Amino acid sequence: MRNLFIRKHSTTLHGASVVKDENGTSLYLVVGKWGIQKDVISVYSMQGELLSEIKQLTLGMLPKFAIFNDSKQVGTISKSLGFFREVIFIRGLNWIIVGNTLRDSYHVYRGTKLVFSFHPENHNQIKYNQLTVYEPELEALSIAVASVLDHWARKGNFKVITIPSITQPRLRNSEAFLNRPLKIKHIQKNDNP
Repeated sequence: MRNLFIRKHSTTLHGASVVKDENGTSLYLVVGKWGIQKDVISVYSMQGELLSEIKQLTLGMLPKFAIFNDSKQVGTISKSLGFFREVIFIRGLNWIIVGNTLRDSYHVYRGTKLVFSFHPENHNQIKYNQLTVYEPELEALSIAVASVLDHWARKGNFKVITIPSITQPRLRNSEAFLNRPLKIKHIQKNDNP
């Protein structure tokens, strides 16, 4: 098990993030962008070797991404419709993501075994995403999936609001319509409409 830290996206990073361990050692580089079809996020080792990629396949409310590890497609992920708790299935890898969009906290499982967990963390007034990976050979792949989760969390920007209780519904324009006198016109058989 190893804890990795990814600095939250900032405009000063220009699409690149360095992934560090608990000691501050740089381990991976995450580069890329998305928003349009065919955009790519890539995870490189610090020696420049491409380890994993996420490629955007479709656009829309429920975009779909292809996941590559060592230049081979290993799965696909797409956003699901959910409010506060989401369950997302990664086809190909057979990973299940269980998360809370309000807290940006996610746990990823393969069967009953935890692959990695992901949540925001503040350290010295700098915002990071802490990624706890339980299998070292899956670190680069976990970073790529976590980048998609972070993208979706930032895009949502959910805010909890409380709605006051309503004792009587307000009908606005329909109130005047319902409270006016009803006029009934009698039609006789010899009247033409």
